[in-house]
Amino acid sequence: MGYSGNPSIGVTDGADEHNLTIVSFVALAIYNAVELNFVVFSTFTRFQGLYFWSFLAAANGIIPHSLGFFLKNVVRSDRFGLYITLVAVGWVPMVTGQALVLYSRLHLIFWNDTWLRIILAIIITNVFILHIPIIVLMYGANSSSSPDNPWIQIYVAYEKVQVTLFFLQELLISAVYIRSCFSFFDTRNSLYGDAVPRMRRHLILVNLLIILLDVPILFFEYWDYYDIQTAYKAFVYSVKLKMEFRILNRLVKMTSERQVSLNPFHMNTSPNVDNTSPAKNALLTENASSASSRQRRGP
Repeated sequence: MGYSGNPSIGVTDGADEHNLTIVSFVALAIYNAVELNFVVFSTFTRFQGLYFWSFLAAANGIIPHSLGFFLKNVVRSDRFGLYITLVAVGWVPMVTGQALVLYSRLHLIFWNDTWLRIILAIIITNVFILHIPIIVLMYGANSSSSPDNPWIQIYVAYEKVQVTLFFLQELLISAVYIRSCFSFFDTRNSLYGDAVPRMRRHLILVNLLIILLDVPILFFEYWDYYDIQTAYKAFVYSVKLKMEFRILNRLVKMTSERQVSLNPFHMNTSPNVDNTSPAKNALLTENASSASSRQRRGP
């Protein structure tokens, strides 16, 4: 992630001319994170479920991550324990929380239990093989800026590994989602005319855009623009969360309408849900889709 800068060439690899770009990304990331908190608590009426908690964790992870990075690379604080701790505390929920948001949203249109378990296992495994080692390496690499620091080269090498693997993790989830869109939104049996293909195109394009937003992260990482990469990544994750919320609104609306059309006796009797707001039905839809996964197999 470049969360500690590039320790192999000193305290930070950032130059003063990059400070404006870095500060802009950090400020926008924090602003988006604060806004997302207001959106979540003003939209959901039931504060429960994997989607709600993972979304909340991902949004709030952006704030300490960005503050720690700001102390490290802009303020140039010498208290490495403070800024690395802030960065680590924010990084884990920001990245893995985002993956769990994608995973929980996938339940709405994908019911292959085997693949869902595989994806969840990948997310959990990456916590242990990517998050934990990098956090240890960050503390070690930043404990001394000396070129003789034995942690530095290990950190620099493993940094690229974890950035790549986290990118592939999100790519896998998005690919499964895009593939599921084609089978779920079956236009041949649609009762909504052109609305279904338009919805499908919209969801696919948004997911492709989410993938493309991650590509510059790889570029900055492999070309050693560590500071810009880290600031940009926090900003991108905040933007992706905002896009995720829009996807959920439209997806829940379409899946709810589809369930009603398939079951003419369907009725939502929950007193805590506003039927006019698709986002407010998200948690109930998540639970309903989990139940349906035990009855259906394959997209």
